[in-house]
Formats: sequence, structure tokens, C-alpha cells
Amino acid sequence: MSSALTSLALEQAAEWFALRQQGWSGNEQQRWQAWLQADPAHADAWRRVESIWQSFAGLSAPAAARALDTAGRRRRQALRGLGGVLGIGAISLLGLHGLQAQRGLQSRRTAAGQTGHWTLIDGSQLWLNADSDVTIDIGSGRRALHLLRGELLLQSGHHPTHASLPLTVHVPGARLQPIGTRFAVGREAQGSRLDVFEGVVRCLPLLGPVLDVAAGNAARIGPMGGLEAAAADPLRGDWQDGRLQVQDMPLLRVIDELARHHRGYLGCDAALAALNVTAVLPRLDSTRALQLLARALPIRIEQRWPWWTVVHPR
Repeated sequence: MSSALTSLALEQAAEWFALRQQGWSGNEQQRWQAWLQADPAHADAWRRVESIWQSFAGLSAPAAARALDTAGRRRRQALRGLGGVLGIGAISLLGLHGLQAQRGLQSRRTAAGQTGHWTLIDGSQLWLNADSDVTIDIGSGRRALHLLRGELLLQSGHHPTHASLPLTVHVPGARLQPIGTRFAVGREAQGSRLDVFEGVVRCLPLLGPVLDVAAGNAARIGPMGGLEAAAADPLRGDWQDGRLQVQDMPLLRVIDELARHHRGYLGCDAALAALNVTAVLPRLDSTRALQLLARALPIRIEQRWPWWTVVHPR
């Protein structure tokens, strides 16, 4: 669990947010404003808590409209700042909706708590992790996937009618070109992550040199294509059957993995950093997994609000 997600600022932001939801006084709102302006980390934590809340509870129509309008303004501002860079090398993800209508592209999605598996027309095997979304553009001289949200696992196929076309997976900042391979790529808060299990994946960033990532290695991809080597993660690409199987793994890492499928915020007290876990858990049912862990380990599960859960020492 990253320090950003277990910081005091995040805990304080959650307290303030809960107070606002319950209805605060003018004096309390002024105190919140003073707290918000006291440290840039407070504003970051507040935005994070707002994001958690929005992912947990459906917004009312007016609130949703305001949120979409704000997001649209931010996206337009970002595009003006980037100039023509987004047009280099790959179709901008922002244009996919129009492209889907024009070409009749397929989409595959999974909801929270479920995974999916499909065989594509080029023979590739595609798995989607929970709460994921991908657009498929295969046919008429094209062979590409666009990962819009979540995580995919791909075993590249070799159907004769498509074998001559290079297969590419698009994420913000880069195209990924597998060379007879099996790999996973997931969207993250600050970019994407690539893990290669077989063969080689060639990373072609919008900016910067090409990087070949071989089996057993991983890389992080920045939103503008910056590439950085990353340590291999044994839990990546091991979620098709919905099980989380760990052997002597730090509890913080286990909670971090469960949090990827948890509705709302799921954190872990840093005091549990030395506690390791050996278990087989239901990866897609974080509530059940936490119950099993609490029975076997000296921990307690604290749920302050329906959207905020933290694991503490017992």
C-alpha cells in the first residue's frame, strides 16, 4: 500500500468529507477551507476521497452534470497544452467513440467483481480483469486493441488471415506490439503498467526511444510515453480464475491487490507491514476475503463508512 494512500492527510480528508455529507456548519466549513489550504497534500487527499466517493455512490443528475462539465474542461485544457502530440503514432482514445460508430468496432467490458474471457477473430485470447473496458479494432487491415480502463491479459494469436498484420495494444502515451507473446497491461492512476510472461513486447512511446520488454520483466508507461523498468509482480496476470493465491506475501501487498476490486477505499495500517500471509482468497469478493483474513490473522477490519474500510492490528 503506497504511503499516499495511508497518509494522515487522506484520513483527515475522509473525516472532513463524512462531516460534509452529514451537513456541516459555516464554522466547520471555514475550518475545512483552512485545512485544505494549509498543505498541497491536503488538496490531493481531498480529490482522492472525492474520487473514491464518486466510484462508490451514484451521483445525482445535477452533480453528475457538473462533474462531467468539469472533466470536459480539464480534458480540453490538457489537449490544448499538448498540442499535436496525441496524434502521433496511435489513435487518440478521445476519438474512439466516433471511430466505434464509423467502423462498428466491438467493445468488451467487465463489471466490478467479474472477469471475462474471449477468443478474438485473429485467434488471440483476451482476458479482462474486473471493472475493465477495451475496444477491439481487428479487420480490414487493422489489428489493434485500445485499453480504456482496467487491465487486460493477452495471448497473441496467429490466425492465417491476420498473421501478417502487427498486433498493437494502445494505452495513453504508447503502443505495445507483442512478438509472439503473453502479457498483461493495466491502466493506473499515473499511467499504465506492462508485465510480460512469454516472448517480448515492444513499447513504442509517443515520445522517446523504443523499448523491448522480455519475459519476466515489467515496465511503467507514463501518460506521455515515458518508459521506466519495474520489478516483476507475481500477482499480475494471475487473476483469470478469480482466486488470489499468495505464499508468504506481505499483508500490505495482499490488501493492495484486494483494493483493486473493492468498492470504495480499502487501506491497511502501516503497523502491519511485517505481517506476511499464506492463503487462497476470493480475489473478486474483497468483503469475504477480509473476513477470512480476520479469522486467521491478528487484525481487525474497521469500516467507518460504507465507502471507507481500513485494516488495523487487533
